[in-house]
Amino acid sequence: MKKLAMAMLVALAGSAWAAPDWSKVAPRKVTLFYPGQASLEWVMNKPDHSAVPDIVDKKRSCAKCHEGDANEIGDKIVKGMAVGSSKSVLEPTPLKGKVGSLPVMMQTAYDADKIYFRFEWTSPQGGDTKADPKNEVKLTMMFDGGGTVDGSNQNGCWATCHQDLRSMKAPKDDKKTKYLKDADLAAGKFMDLMQYRSGKGEKPVDGFVATSREMEGGKGLQKAEGKKDGNKWVVTFERSLSGGGKGDHAIVAGKTYNFGFAIHEDYSNARFHYVSLGYQFGLDKAVPEVKNYINVVKQ
Repeated sequence: MKKLAMAMLVALAGSAWAAPDWSKVAPRKVTLFYPGQASLEWVMNKPDHSAVPDIVDKKRSCAKCHEGDANEIGDKIVKGMAVGSSKSVLEPTPLKGKVGSLPVMMQTAYDADKIYFRFEWTSPQGGDTKADPKNEVKLTMMFDGGGTVDGSNQNGCWATCHQDLRSMKAPKDDKKTKYLKDADLAAGKFMDLMQYRSGKGEKPVDGFVATSREMEGGKGLQKAEGKKDGNKWVVTFERSLSGGGKGDHAIVAGKTYNFGFAIHEDYSNARFHYVSLGYQFGLDKAVPEVKNYINVVKQ
């Protein structure tokens, strides 16, 4: 009897922590694109980007205007072509063989304890440069605490990308990485960060971006896994709703969380990745009038 009771408890525990049935979760196509040196300063500078008044005055998200042509923008940038009002060249050193965009199918669901994210895409033709020889792929997701980071409802995690970072237009040094200008960890003004790395022996990253990018401290990320089948990648995150660590946002019903994600493909590093525009998610909270919003349904 004791063995039977124990077996039942194990089975119940296993079912409580089982991953979602992804066949029942509606996918959302998100087009990631190559941004080159398009920093926050460039995006928010009217002479460079004519949409600045819409972003600032009308609180219009970048996705509202560019979700449909992100691939075209990426194609121009990656080839070293001029873009924007100022006809800026945002990629001074085009990489041979690198494509301008990456379509990704994203799914997300939650249960009583955790939220799950699934990303699926087909790897494009690669180039010759292997800047990160350990990791063929890295996938990073960042999200705020539900409107806690200024501007994130328009541009997602773009608030962390600045022109003075390494490999950007005006780098201060070769080690300076992402940061928030108005960061306040105690007040929730930071971006929660999760990252999957494909390299053998590489561990998932559970960190945050505040006055600097920290690649540890979080306790919310329970699992980050990736699998490549032919040219198709599938990466999943399992993250506790409560978080509980340094740089962890709690995810609760009733809030709208602003997020973005990026994929480093073909052993790339630093800014040479594909990025999403700013998106939003909430738990069982439909907002059909917001184009870049994803309603996460409980399973």
